[in-house]
Amino acid sequence: MPFDGHRGVPFEPLRLTRDQQQQCQDLTFQLLDRTLRNYDEREDSVDSHSGAPKLHADLESGRWKQLKTQADASLYVERTCSTWCDLNAPSDNRGKPSVLMAAGTIDGTLEEVMFGLEAPDFPAMQVRSEALARHPLHGAVLAQLEGPTNVNPFRSMGVVWVVGERSWPLNLIVHPRDFVAVSATDIMTRANGERIGYEVVQSIDLPQCPLPPKPTVRGKLMYATIFKEREQGGVDVYIQMYLETQCHLFDKLSVATIWDSALGFWDAPRLSEDKKLQWCMDNKSDARWQKALELAHKRNPAKAKHCPVPTLATTRRVHFVPLKCVGAAE
Repeated sequence: MPFDGHRGVPFEPLRLTRDQQQQCQDLTFQLLDRTLRNYDEREDSVDSHSGAPKLHADLESGRWKQLKTQADASLYVERTCSTWCDLNAPSDNRGKPSVLMAAGTIDGTLEEVMFGLEAPDFPAMQVRSEALARHPLHGAVLAQLEGPTNVNPFRSMGVVWVVGERSWPLNLIVHPRDFVAVSATDIMTRANGERIGYEVVQSIDLPQCPLPPKPTVRGKLMYATIFKEREQGGVDVYIQMYLETQCHLFDKLSVATIWDSALGFWDAPRLSEDKKLQWCMDNKSDARWQKALELAHKRNPAKAKHCPVPTLATTRRVHFVPLKCVGAAE
C-alpha cells in the first residue's frame, strides 16, 4: 500500500502476518479492558460525606497526586508507593513507567467528540495534531487493519509511524524519538448498555520496522481514552497514560506539555464543527443539490424514504441514509 504521510518513511511497505494482526488486536483490547476497569473504579468512588460520585478535581488520594486542575479537567500522577501501583499496568524489562490520569467533562455529544478526533489517514492526523495540540506531526500510516463502515463510522485500527521532536529546552536533554504504534478508535456498547467511545494507542515491536539510526531512539507510547455521554449532558472523559520514566528535570518540564496534550481532547467538538464547515465549503454544489432534492421530496413524499441524501458523517466520506419526509408512507 502507498504511504500517505511523511516522504522519508525508512521502512519497506508493511505487510503484517496473521499473527501480527492478531497481536495488534490483542494489545488494543487488553489495554482498553484495563482502562475500562480503572474507569469503573473511578466511577464507583464516592464522596465520604455526601455519597455523591467524586468530581474530577476531587480524586487525589493515597494513589493519585493532583498535578493540574481547571474547571472541566484535572491531571494526576500515580504516587510512587508500590502499594498503589496500577495492578493492571503492563510490565516488561523497560522498568516501571510513570502512570498519569486525566479526567473531566467535555461540552458536546459523544458523536461530536468522536467526529472531531477521527483521523482516517495521516494527513487527517496531522490536521488534528496541529489543531488540538498545536504540534506538527511527521510520519505515516504503515498498515490499515480496520476502517469505518456505515454502521460503525468511527471504527479505525492501524499501525502508525510517528516522529517526535522536542522543542527547547527539552531538546537539550532528550534525544529525538520515533514511535511505531497500534492506534484504534471506535464506539462500543458495553454489557450494561452504556455507549463508550475510545481511542487506544500502544507501541508495538515489529521486525519489519527496525530501530532508527542514532541519535534518534525508538520511544514507547501507551495511552487509552474513554468517552461516555452523560445523562445530564456533556461527555465524561477518562485518560490513562503510561510514560517512560526520565530524569527528574524532564518529568517536571513534561508536566505542562502533557497537560496541554491532554486538554487537546477537550477541543474535539470545536474541530468537529470546523470539519463540518470545511465540508460545506468543499461541497457547495452538493448542498444546493440537497436542497433541491428535499424540495422535490416534499412535492412527492410517497417516494421520499427511498431517496438518499448526504450527511456530514466525515470530511472525506459521505454516508447516504434514507430521508423520511413529512407525510412519507411508512
